[in-house]
Amino acid sequence: MFTLNNHYELRKITVSSLLSCIYLPSIITFISYKGLLYSVGNGSSFYILVLIFLAELLKSFYLSSTGEAVQTKKNKANKSTVSDILKSFVFLLVVLFSFFIGIILFGAPILECHEETLMLSALITLLAVFPLIAHCGVEISMQLLFGIKSYTKNTIVQMLINNALLTLCGAWLGAVVIPLDWNTPWQKWPIPCYLGAVAGYLLSNVLTVLKVSLMSAAQKYPTLEFVVNIVNSLHTPKSI
Repeated sequence: MFTLNNHYELRKITVSSLLSCIYLPSIITFISYKGLLYSVGNGSSFYILVLIFLAELLKSFYLSSTGEAVQTKKNKANKSTVSDILKSFVFLLVVLFSFFIGIILFGAPILECHEETLMLSALITLLAVFPLIAHCGVEISMQLLFGIKSYTKNTIVQMLINNALLTLCGAWLGAVVIPLDWNTPWQKWPIPCYLGAVAGYLLSNVLTVLKVSLMSAAQKYPTLEFVVNIVNSLHTPKSI
């Protein structure tokens, strides 16, 4: 659960979540205005993944920034090397391929829509796993994802895990509308899952902002502590 012990981290996750709540709706609004909403998931929408990658990379730089007093020491200890970048790239490919296989096992078309399934897998990888790797590195990310390492004392990692979980839930829930007999264009694979993943990611960021705001307001208005306790009771488990 989030705590007010580290105001610096809370400020960073709030700014990061607000940025997510701005850039993702802006992308969706733009492609909707251009009439390209029903093409998400096709190879022609690859530019969306590029924009998301750049946005999440910039956010990771901000989240990983430290105070000026320890900046030099931190940079020396965590300086990126070519091997680290290659290791991260390989791990992301493995994750992407795992999502691809998992989505097919959950009932996605195997042959005729493999391109769309690949694009959905790439989107989930960028929203759910890439921010965690960019912030923590491959080794720690694997320990967190497999429950070997606890993240309850790191507010930023808590936020990234919450984002990952709600992204996966959103993509899974989006598949519910596909078999319904509504005959609407947005039911075509993988549009509901694609937009569901984006919606889940956005919901997680909105909840983060609301949670931090409630916690700050509870310091001035003690009557809100009851609401904060309810929200904290819904936090994710210590490991996944």
